[in-house]
Formats: sequence, C-alpha cells, structure tokens
Amino acid sequence: MAKTSTTTPSNSSSALTAESLWVGAHLSVAGGLHLAVEEAKALHFGGLQVFTRNQRVWVTPPLEADEVTAFRAACASSVFEERGRIVSHNSYLVNLASPDDAARAKSIDCECAELERCEQLGIAASVAHPGAHLGTPRKPKDPNDLLSEPTADELGGLRRIAASIDAIHARLRGYEVRIALETTTGSGTNLGYAFRHLAIIRELVKAPERVAFCIDTCHIVSSGYAHATAKDADRTLAAFDEICGLQHVAVMHMNDSEALPASRRDLHAHIGHGTCGKPIFTAVMQHPKLARVPKTLETEKGDAPNGKPWDLVNAQALLAMAKKLPLARASKLACMFFAVSLLVGCTGQWFKRTQVTKAGQPVVLRTEPTVDEADVLIAADRAMAHEDYDTALRLFRDLLNDNPTLSPAYLGMGQALMAEGDPQRAETAFARAVKLTPASFASQFGHAEVLSVLGRFSDSIDAFRRALSIRPMDFATNLALAKTYLEIDQSSNALIFARKAAEIDPTSAAAQVQLAEAWTKAGNGSEAVRAYEIAIELAEPSKELLLALVQAYGAEKRFEEAVNTAQALLLIAPDANAAERLGWARFRLGRFEEALAAYEQALTIDPNHWPSLNGVGVLKLNVWIKSEKKLDAARHEARAAFQQSLMINGDQPKVTALLIKYRLSDDPR
Repeated sequence: MAKTSTTTPSNSSSALTAESLWVGAHLSVAGGLHLAVEEAKALHFGGLQVFTRNQRVWVTPPLEADEVTAFRAACASSVFEERGRIVSHNSYLVNLASPDDAARAKSIDCECAELERCEQLGIAASVAHPGAHLGTPRKPKDPNDLLSEPTADELGGLRRIAASIDAIHARLRGYEVRIALETTTGSGTNLGYAFRHLAIIRELVKAPERVAFCIDTCHIVSSGYAHATAKDADRTLAAFDEICGLQHVAVMHMNDSEALPASRRDLHAHIGHGTCGKPIFTAVMQHPKLARVPKTLETEKGDAPNGKPWDLVNAQALLAMAKKLPLARASKLACMFFAVSLLVGCTGQWFKRTQVTKAGQPVVLRTEPTVDEADVLIAADRAMAHEDYDTALRLFRDLLNDNPTLSPAYLGMGQALMAEGDPQRAETAFARAVKLTPASFASQFGHAEVLSVLGRFSDSIDAFRRALSIRPMDFATNLALAKTYLEIDQSSNALIFARKAAEIDPTSAAAQVQLAEAWTKAGNGSEAVRAYEIAIELAEPSKELLLALVQAYGAEKRFEEAVNTAQALLLIAPDANAAERLGWARFRLGRFEEALAAYEQALTIDPNHWPSLNGVGVLKLNVWIKSEKKLDAARHEARAAFQQSLMINGDQPKVTALLIKYRLSDDPR
C-alpha cells in the first residue's frame, strides 16, 4: 500500500479500464476486511471504499494483528498496493458540529478510532460527513443558498467542526491518513451542501494538509448545483476547483439520484437510472485532475436485469463515459440483437415458431422479430428509456397489428403500461406474452410482478415459481417470492426464499432486509436484528433501514442500541419521525429529559406530528403523577398535548383512554 505510481493513464481506448481509471465501489467486509480487497480484485476494480468497523456503535475493539496482515497481503502485488486507491467511510454516528460538548467529544473519540484503524491498514483517507449544526432547521422545501455566506447557525457549526478536527489532529500527531469531508444534500441542519462550507472548514483548521474532500455526484445534484448540460457540469467542477481545489479531492462518490435536482434528498440510484444525467459523470470521468482519484459507487447491490452484478454494470457505464468512442463498431444486426435481447431477458424464445389454426387452415406465425421489427422494438425501448410511454405503446401496437403473436411486443407493452400506472391492462399484455412464450423468464417475471401489484398474491406466487423454474438461481425472483409470501403471512415460506436470495448474493442488503422482515413475522426478534445489522454493514444506511433497526432493537429491549441507531437516523434524515423515534428510545431507557428534548425537536420540525405530541403528553403525565398530582402545570401540558394529538388523528383509543382514566379532560377548578 506504500507504492506511489507517477504514470498517467493512457488516452488509448485499451487503457480505459476500471483499474486504470480508479473506478470501484463500496464493498462489504463481512468475513474480514481483506475479503473486500479480494472482491475488488476479482471485479478488476481500481478503487475501493470500506467500513473498517461496525459503524452503528460508538466503541469498537482495536484491529487484531492478523487482520492488518491479511488486509495488507490482499493489497500486495495488485493495483491496491498503490496508496490512495482505498478509502474508508467513518461511522454515521459522528457529528463533529454538535453544539453538545459531550456528544462532540464522543464523536471525536469515534473519529480518532477510525483514523487509527486506517493508519494501521495503510488507508490514505477516511470519508466523513461534515456534521449537523442542530440549530434552527429549514423547511424541507426551502432551497439551498449555494452562493451566500453561511448563516450564524451554520458558521457556528463549521467552527465546531474545525475545532474538532484540530483536536483529532493533536491527538494523532504524525498520522498520514486524511479526513475527507463529503459534500452533502443539505437536508435538515446538515452542513457541507455548499462548496464554501468545506473550504471554510479547511481554512480554519491548523493543519489543512491533513484535510481532503469527497464529492458525491448525487449530493451535489440534490444540493442544487448545475449539471444538466456539459457546460453546466464543467462549470460546477470548475467552481469546486476555485473554491476548494480539485487537487484536494481524495475520493469521488459516483451515484445517480432518485430524487429531483435541488430537492435536498439523498436517494442513490444506479448510473443512468436517475436524475443526475450523463454530463456530470462524463465531466468527472474525463477531468484530468480527477484521473488518479478513486471513483467509488455507493449504489444498491444485486444483479441487473442482464444478470451481471450492478456494481459491474454501473462501473461499465462510467467507463463508457471516460472517452468519446465511435457510436458503433459492431454490425447493425449485432447491435439490434443486443438491444432487443436485453428487452426480453435473453431467453432465446424469439427463435421458436408457433403454429395456430385460423379458418381451419394451419398458419405459421412468428414470435421472433424480423430485422425491421427489431428496429421498431429498439425505437420503442429508447422511448421508454426517455419515459415517453405513449410513443412506446404506439410502436408496440403497430407491431402487433402486423404480427399479433410477436411476444416481445406484448412484453414491452406490459412494461410500458406498468410504468404508466395501469397494472390492469399491463396484466393482460404480460399474460399474452406468457401464453406465446411460456419459457420466457422475462414474461413470467413481469407477469408475476404485476399480479403482485394487483394484490393477486397466490397467482403471483405461481408465476414467480414458473420464472424460478426457468432460472432457479435468479436473485430477484427469490427475493420477490419472499416478499410476496410475507404479504399473505406465510413467514416460513418467506424465510426459505429470503435465505436463498441471501445465499445467491451475500452482498445484498435488500436480501438481508427481507430476511429480517421474515424473521420479525416469524417472531424471532434476535435473528431479525442480526439480519438488519448485516444489511447496514452491506450498504449505506437508508432512513427506512435505520428506522426498521430502531424498531427491532426496541422489540428486543436493546434500548441503548436503539438510541444510537436513532441518533444516526436523525443525522441522515432529520425529520420529525426520526426525532420522535429518538425520544421514544430515550424514554424506554428512563432518560426522560433527553426524551422530551427529542420530542420537542420533532415538533419544531412538524408541529402537527401527533406521535411526538403523545410522547410529550406521556412525559408530562408522568411528572404530574410523580408529584402526587400536585403539579397542575404538568397536568395541563399533558392534557393540551393529548387533545392536540386527537384533533390531528381522532382514531387513538389509547390516548382517549388516558384522558378518561386520569380525568385530564375535567376542569380542575
């Protein structure tokens, strides 16, 4: 890991590989840190991001000597021997901007432990979210102001981050590993959404050479930076270069976005499947100052429709944008076959001829397309890719008017109708495709999905099983079967297929989540917690995943862990639901004042959040009862909170029962 190469990747197309362009992904360390390196090598990646520790807890055991040896041995004699290709991501619990001294001290300890591990492993940089100032939050729909100077709350948070980093540097004198501050979307009170925020932190620290940056493509688009055209993307990178300096970027996070631009939402999507657009990725892949920076994916794991791992598909999409290549090098027929084969799932069923009888005469009709029909199918596929479903449907109908047994046209029609939100008509189209080509996996799977949407779960299970008979080891089908069995409360069958999905793809967080839900339905809370914990190890935690883990910890009465997880949830999704869950977990631990603060934070975000009103009501009711019912102020506050909650949601018999039991509705005068 100590080697440093001075060569520059060639401009020839033969040099455009993931290794030469430092393209890679965040990979799982389940089973050992070194296994992430081995997986990256097997995928021929040139960049890698890992969690070096369980990022859901504050304190973790130090690395064992054999762990360090195995990791460094895996890096030896490979591209990962070159320093800078591997980065870590710190714990999501860390908030170096917290105004609470104790919480900030805890974050500093946690960050120091992470950097110590990186130094042992030879990892050059550790990605860190700058932090949340936890002052007055903006409304979710308020746009980011990317040009103005920070507000007073923001500047206070930025100064606390710089002071925290100084404390870390003082404790870890002589360390080579750098903190890489990541751009953010600006949700809640999170800092780092404006490039200026990162520059200010680096300017304030006493050892700026020990501070680097991480640019996340999803985050800068969701933050509001220009990206739609090549000029926009170039200007955005130029702005970062001017404000922060691209030479200080230690890692790029290459993620598309499910959320709208400038939405301040952090929802990662596969490359080309979101709202970021090609220009921003092209600008990054072709920028000379970013040539020797790891470009790591943080997108969902599993297999793409073509059967390849999504990480590999996304990496290949990035490589295609690294250099402008001729549009086509293969023959037109080869291109058409490739595109159309993707549309129908590469089943080979187009080459089957079906005999039907019409007017007493045997007639041979084609289920496979001619070259001209393939052209139309490709055009329809392109229309769908641009969400022009009307055009796609018109093209599919034109094909079927000429050839009513063209199975791929029915399949495409079903997909287009589903995308338009018309599952009833989509089911008819998929059913026709299945009847024409029953051995087509894509047709059976599409039919199963639409049946599930329609709530016909038994029929859906039958269709998924038919798809599974064609591809027994298909990850998506096993996962879908697990989910569908849960819909009809058959947890034992759900467990079978969730386990199978997890065996097929041990790196899939989605499989572990499905397994956790199945264990929960089966009444095995400890196994559910274990599966959720593995899911968080495998993927960047989402709001939904952390919320589920809080619930799972609570069900197992592991409230300290529930509090830690709720704190992490509040950092990445600072909304009323997250704050309420933190209040609930603190309440169960008997930390009533802290619980009240969390409930009040939730109500600051959303004054009509009735679960938080109930939390306040219960806490104030307890105060009144413990005072031997002498503190009338607490009684009034409890009554007001409960009554306001019932005004928002009148269907709460437990709250109504509390009002009656303690006669809170009575006028004490």
